[in-house]
Amino acid sequence: MRESAGGQTSIVTTPDGRRLGVCVWGDPGGAPMFWLHGAPGSRFLREPGDGYLRHRLQVFTYDRPGYGLSTRTPGRRVVDSAADVRVIADAYGLERFGVTGVSAGGPSALAAAALLPDRVSRCAVVVGVAPYAAEGLDFFAGMDDEDRREWEHAVQGEAALEADWQGILEWVNAGMPDVEVPDDIRVMLMETMQEAGRQGSAGFVDDLLSLVRDWGFALEDVRVPTRIMVARDDTSAPAAHGEWIAHQLPDAELILVDGGHIGPRHKAEMQLMTWVGHGFA
Repeated sequence: MRESAGGQTSIVTTPDGRRLGVCVWGDPGGAPMFWLHGAPGSRFLREPGDGYLRHRLQVFTYDRPGYGLSTRTPGRRVVDSAADVRVIADAYGLERFGVTGVSAGGPSALAAAALLPDRVSRCAVVVGVAPYAAEGLDFFAGMDDEDRREWEHAVQGEAALEADWQGILEWVNAGMPDVEVPDDIRVMLMETMQEAGRQGSAGFVDDLLSLVRDWGFALEDVRVPTRIMVARDDTSAPAAHGEWIAHQLPDAELILVDGGHIGPRHKAEMQLMTWVGHGFA
């Protein structure tokens, strides 16, 4: 089993016998929250410094099905993430907790908030994507050609996404040269994405397929306090996506930060996670 410095990996088994790879970071006695990775991604997504300890956060990350150590579930839907979050929370004895999702993990965070209102105290989405069929949204406006092709391939089906997966592998193995982040964050992101491919393209393919289908829940059912963070120069999940989501939610605040989809917003993210994690107090 591949481990990551500072995190403790465990396997949680679902009622239907699937395995979920889970990692716990930060303060064992801190405020509990889930941090849901993007696509591709894995349980190794985290703040690489001591921010969780300083902000008294206990952060739970897990591999969505098909990534890392988690059993693949072909045909899974976005809404299914809520059940997995609940199973993990039960396994660790968490009654109340916050949930935050980044990029393609944003819809999963919203699903957990919608379906687990008695467990989720606060929710946040960082540079998240809107539903593919979002009414009144030009889904591709402001999106770069490469990301647009990925979505078009997702509509075509699994086989069309394989070339996109190979391109991601090449980009990660080259050290993500176009990403401007501190070295410790670059190392963490590379580790996260390499672990994402433990089962090949499975998790990435299933994520994209689930995102272009109906998500399986109504955004109007997300009634917990929610903050939506968008990046001004994001060409992967343009700011208009987050703005659209915020307008659908009963209790949402929009936060605009500088930079692109992956960028130097560490301080803003930690402030957001602290707000989410300590929401039960």
